[in-house]
Amino acid sequence: MSDGQRVHMAPVRVAVIAASSQVRASLQAVVEALVDANPALEFLGSAADAETLVDCLAGSVPDVVVTDIDQEASDALKTLFEIGHAPPALVLLSDDPESDGILDALHADALAILPRNAMPAEIVASIEAVAAGLCVLSPDILAKLLTGRKPPREAASGEPFEALTLREIEVLAMLADGLGNKEIARQLDISDNTVKFHVSAIFGKLGATNRTEAVMLGMRRGFIMV
Repeated sequence: MSDGQRVHMAPVRVAVIAASSQVRASLQAVVEALVDANPALEFLGSAADAETLVDCLAGSVPDVVVTDIDQEASDALKTLFEIGHAPPALVLLSDDPESDGILDALHADALAILPRNAMPAEIVASIEAVAAGLCVLSPDILAKLLTGRKPPREAASGEPFEALTLREIEVLAMLADGLGNKEIARQLDISDNTVKFHVSAIFGKLGATNRTEAVMLGMRRGFIMV
């Protein structure tokens, strides 16, 4: 279990923030449908901004916030965090996943970053994931973030290491999820031998001797988040 993982005996409390009343109603409907189907979740409320939500909740703190954000969202969301409690996990929907606000949000313990036009099923899956302490990034957004964030060129030991390709990052993320070679091959529609080739390349580039070590080194060097 990761340090950021949340363990709840009580229901996981979910709230919604969206400036547009139409978007807010749509997100609220998605959350309420999820809550109706899952007694381990509770819908706390929704608001146009973080400050209003804090006032409406009267001291209650959500475990997960689903928000359709703009470029000023980073500052607005900090208001929600500064109330003496652990910050909520975030499900962020944005047209601009490379914005400074999005990159700042990566410091949260658990979060999901989705395109603004994400399907309800994707939002539901992301709520459940971040409630469990996980991070969720689509392959497209992960690629954009990695392109915009230059990884360190040296390991902690001072020895240089080679950057992973996007396909190798996909395979490494699946290793982090505990998938075996056959399942990785099935999901990526490639052969078992190709998976073995990618795993071997990952080990060589990261200086790892096994899958667990590869995942840990990949996290440390910013290639994946789990």
